[in-house]
Amino acid sequence: MTWLIKRSPFRRDEDPVEHLVNLLANEAIKAGSPLSDIERKILREENPDSDAIPEELRQRAKDLIARVFEAESWDDMERDPKDFGSSLEWASDSRCSNIVMLAEEVACELARPLPRLHGWGLVKDRFQLIGCAVLFIVIIGASIAAIQALFGWK
Repeated sequence: MTWLIKRSPFRRDEDPVEHLVNLLANEAIKAGSPLSDIERKILREENPDSDAIPEELRQRAKDLIARVFEAESWDDMERDPKDFGSSLEWASDSRCSNIVMLAEEVACELARPLPRLHGWGLVKDRFQLIGCAVLFIVIIGASIAAIQALFGWK
């Protein structure tokens, strides 16, 4: 059952929160406005009070995080185990730092519901659903018949 358990890509001496801050700092450098040491420290800190982050830093960090999320590949096969999204998963397990809180806010803002199906797409979806239900019933009936024939039940 070890295939069900994900192993952390971080060694014991590595901090996922620090890695997130470094990834965000690299994105800030690419954007042309690097993060100061004080801003890095604020992002690294744990604060249950979201007002502890200055509004300017909050908005700047959220914009940078949105850019990182949009640039990342969402294909699990191509995904780097230490990219921003994966690091966020491991950083949010241990504690809720400011950068984790901001990244979760951005992820909720970026999450868009799928558009409702109309017309032929809706009809095709319903036919697939009904077809799967009928197929499921046929498979159950065939398996019951096979068990009855195997054990000679009537």
